[in-house]
Amino acid sequence: MPPWPEILTGEWSYRAFKTEADLSIPFNDLRFATATLTLSASVDGAVSGALKGEGWGTWIEWGLNLEGRHGSSNSVQFEGTNEIGGDRWVYAYQGSLAPILPDAADPHFVLTGTVMRSLTRTHLPGEAGVHATFIAVKREHHP
Repeated sequence: MPPWPEILTGEWSYRAFKTEADLSIPFNDLRFATATLTLSASVDGAVSGALKGEGWGTWIEWGLNLEGRHGSSNSVQFEGTNEIGGDRWVYAYQGSLAPILPDAADPHFVLTGTVMRSLTRTHLPGEAGVHATFIAVKREHHP
């Protein structure tokens, strides 16, 4: 397997889902965001990148600038920030690499984790503390 910084670096297809336990909620109603996650990770632990896409509804295009750290145990934490629609957007992310089963057909690297809105927005709906679960599938590299 490649080194952890090499696995992290690249483009990922990102999807986030509202954290709900009620199985009667239709799957499509759990959508929180979809985006392209682009990461660059160095051997010294630094992580930077961008998250760009549509989400929180389809009425706004958005993007977050990412800065954070990765651990040596396949974990990553970063913060996404930007000014969007007159508000300061700040989100905290924590994720880890999902295991790949030995006999999996067409395996992909997958990050799973949690995202939380850190600040309440003023002009657009969004309370601080709202969290979601995310998955991100690496686009270019297969293990």
